[in-house]
Amino acid sequence: MNLKFEEFKKNNFCLKELDNIRVKSFKNFEAKGFPTKKQEHWKYTDLRNIIYNNFQDLQIFNEEKTLKYNNDLLIKDFEHNKIVLLNGNFIESNFAFENEKKINIKSLKNIFENKTDFDKIKDYFTDEQNSMISLNHALANDGIILEIDDNYSFNKPLVIYNLFDQNAFNKIINNKIFISLGEESNLSVVDFFRCENDVKYFNNTIHNYTIKKNSSLKKFSINDALNNSYNYNSVKVKSYSNSSFENFLLSLGPNLIKNEIHCSLLENHSSCLINGVMLLKGNQHHELKTNVNHKYENCKSSQLIKSVLLDKSNGTYQGKIYVDKRAQKTNGYQLSKALVLSENSEFNSKPELEIYADDVKCSHGSTTGNIDENSIFYLMSRGLKRDQANKMIVEGFLNEVIETINNTDIKTFILKLFRESIKKVNL
Repeated sequence: MNLKFEEFKKNNFCLKELDNIRVKSFKNFEAKGFPTKKQEHWKYTDLRNIIYNNFQDLQIFNEEKTLKYNNDLLIKDFEHNKIVLLNGNFIESNFAFENEKKINIKSLKNIFENKTDFDKIKDYFTDEQNSMISLNHALANDGIILEIDDNYSFNKPLVIYNLFDQNAFNKIINNKIFISLGEESNLSVVDFFRCENDVKYFNNTIHNYTIKKNSSLKKFSINDALNNSYNYNSVKVKSYSNSSFENFLLSLGPNLIKNEIHCSLLENHSSCLINGVMLLKGNQHHELKTNVNHKYENCKSSQLIKSVLLDKSNGTYQGKIYVDKRAQKTNGYQLSKALVLSENSEFNSKPELEIYADDVKCSHGSTTGNIDENSIFYLMSRGLKRDQANKMIVEGFLNEVIETINNTDIKTFILKLFRESIKKVNL
């Protein structure tokens, strides 16, 4: 597959320093290529094979920004602020429910044209081990930098719309999202993906979050109605004293998605909570890989992932808790549970603990099985048909994770999407 980097370079580069970073990053990607199962962190997802089997001639997205997008793709009957990205490009923002003086948002495209602004983020353009991050550094054309002032809490959730239209067909789209919360600040953000007409594309997005002292970032990732898409998302979080990061994933739609979450708890009493639901059917291939690094004492983390697999789907959860020797009084927990409802589907689980401190409480667990026949018999004896009984059990199994959401409006919205998805599956 020939990604024509030189043509992209000719049209997009402005700063000499950025030019050098992009060239170096693309050379690193060329040397490594798309990841394969030969690499430990990709042992369950052969991205190279998936890309080559599903794209005849994958091209770099390099089109002029358009301000038009389909309003029907936006969420209705849900009060929220919004940021709109179309094919990875920043289109608009609206903070109608907030004090806009406390919020600073910039297009990454504009940052790339200003050396002073670029110097503030250039340290993020590293990581020569991961070829997908190198590819993003080389080809990222736009995205956002969102900064929240000290002592400000959002009144309503922020929805970041990741929209894709016909112009994304057969393209690889690379973008970046930076979010920084000042001290004593709070934000709930919904990372929402929608696509027109089942367009086939590959999206490679890098997220960098900084959560300062006494602040809270709650992130909800929802991928729905992306039936022909292929996605890689890398989230890197720096969490400081008494701050908290929560990430909920509802994984439903794409053909392929690999989510990586790397959260570093850098100062005392910081915390990380990762919860996720996977409901997979057809030939869907979804993977969640987490790495929670306890770097300081008195920090805690919790992970709860539940998955249901049908047809020929493939799901994976790789979760790691790392405890540094300085991180005494750590409390770390992770649990994965999966229902595999077809002999042709497959679920892989790889929980890990790496501990160098001696005063810790850490545990992990993983279970994979089928629906208990006694439970089905009991429900059928109460008048339900077998498929109704199956759906009730599956909904109850996954609903435990959704119930961890404490924002009523967001929970209601997610429950609606979840129940609509349950109705569509054949159990």
